[in-house]
Amino acid sequence: MPNGRAVKARGRNWETAVVMIWRRIGFPRAKRNGAVFGSKDRGDVGEIPVTCQAKAVTRVQMWQHLDEALEQARHNGTGVAACVVYKRHHAAPEDAAWVLPGRFAEELLRSYYS
Repeated sequence: MPNGRAVKARGRNWETAVVMIWRRIGFPRAKRNGAVFGSKDRGDVGEIPVTCQAKAVTRVQMWQHLDEALEQARHNGTGVAACVVYKRHHAAPEDAAWVLPGRFAEELLRSYYS
């Protein structure tokens, strides 16, 4: 059973990896938000047009995490533009699992295939 420091380090390291993904896909100013917004959390990654939660958890609670990301999106002013990026055990960061709310996924697919 990992101790509190190890769990926090795993989360922090995953957030950093997700920031690097955002930078690689074209958002060079992406950065970790940390706990700077307190109870009005705006996601784990800042300086991007989406509210992004990074999760390095052993138990995926997709609906709860997506609801949290959408609540943070309200604080961040991004509407339904929110995502949860899950770390996959023994997988590279680029093979992470991304969860999006349906309305946002529809917007992305419409713009990509139009």
